[in-house]
Amino acid sequence: MKNASKHADELKALCKRLLKEYKPEPRTTLEPLKALVRGMLSFDATDSRADDAMAVIEKEFCDLNELRVATDLEIQEMLGTRYPQIETRVAMMTQDLNFIFEKEHTLNLNRLKESGKKEIRQFLRDLPEMNPFVDGYVMLFAFEAGAMPVDQEILEYLKEEEVVEPDATVEDAQKFVENQLKTEELHDFFVAVRQAAVDSPKSKKKAKA
Repeated sequence: MKNASKHADELKALCKRLLKEYKPEPRTTLEPLKALVRGMLSFDATDSRADDAMAVIEKEFCDLNELRVATDLEIQEMLGTRYPQIETRVAMMTQDLNFIFEKEHTLNLNRLKESGKKEIRQFLRDLPEMNPFVDGYVMLFAFEAGAMPVDQEILEYLKEEEVVEPDATVEDAQKFVENQLKTEELHDFFVAVRQAAVDSPKSKKKAKA
């Protein structure tokens, strides 16, 4: 990202302020496939909405293999057509679960736990329709790696705080934050900045519109 050194101090100051303000709870480790689906439900959506959607999936399907073979329309109707970007999320979900099943000959990612972090991340980034939020979410919550999920809402908040350049992309922001913060800081920063993005005046104004 352009002017990375200029923004490094601003990022670290923001991190310190947000961790003091929000005091994130300790990380809860998720099973890899659950983290994948949870991440797909979470980008540019609130945690409460993602929690509700996960509850529906766990109630309606006995396991993720049943989710894998369900039709996109069936899943969309279960989660609600008013869920943000519902078609994109569900298509990503079914395509990626089927891709994993075909590649691994089982719907399981535990094999990756024996792999290096670079190999795991490349596997995730090779999944169809993958985005920086979901790959970072799985790395962070399933493999406890130094990763930063970034969606449009987090990106806009970082721009408001002048931590990244106005023309920065989610990929730019993700790489910048991961390079500047320590591995052990990334989980708490993600949780705090995600809530700060929701609480920002600009986000609240948009929600009322």
